[in-house]
Amino acid sequence: MRAALHAVEGVCAGGERAGQAACDDAGRRFRWLIAPRSTVVQPGPVHTGLTADPEHESERLLDLLVR
Repeated sequence: MRAALHAVEGVCAGGERAGQAACDDAGRRFRWLIAPRSTVVQPGPVHTGLTADPEHESERLLDLLVR
């Protein structure tokens, strides 16, 4: 788990720590992180994060994903 999280952190940071994605710009590195695949750490789907009712939405997501 720790190695998978360090890999995600490396891709976010860029440079040598990004491995194969090191030469990519930030947009392409982001796409590496959101690409669906079978891994230990699976980021959720990309969304805008916009809502008309933030308080209700945060409770709804908490109920759906945590509780």
